[in-house]
Amino acid sequence: MPEKFYSVDEANALVPKLKPLLERIRATQLALATDKTVAAVKAKAAHNGGGLPGRHLSELQRTLERDMGQLQEWGIVLRDPSSGLIDFHHRREGDTVFLCWKLGETRVEWWHPVHTGIAGRKRL
Repeated sequence: MPEKFYSVDEANALVPKLKPLLERIRATQLALATDKTVAAVKAKAAHNGGGLPGRHLSELQRTLERDMGQLQEWGIVLRDPSSGLIDFHHRREGDTVFLCWKLGETRVEWWHPVHTGIAGRKRL
């Protein structure tokens, strides 16, 4: 899939949709990592589907796959699910850079060169 390049306005227009999506990704990953049903499913025989805990685990995995697929469809790079850190491809003075946003920020106000990551964030 070719990279989608976002203007600052286009990226900011997605922020209201990104907040609930990234919060759900974070919560789902946490549930998959800590939920007692994961341990219950692992304790069951590998071929019996795990019963109710297995269905719950499958539902969590489908939710995560759907949400991650949405980000991929939009051409957004998820850097850190726990903090909700994402990057949008952007052109700045002819160079490819990333617009950088994370949960808790009200707008996309940062960018960084592709090789620096969040440590190289600069205000727009």
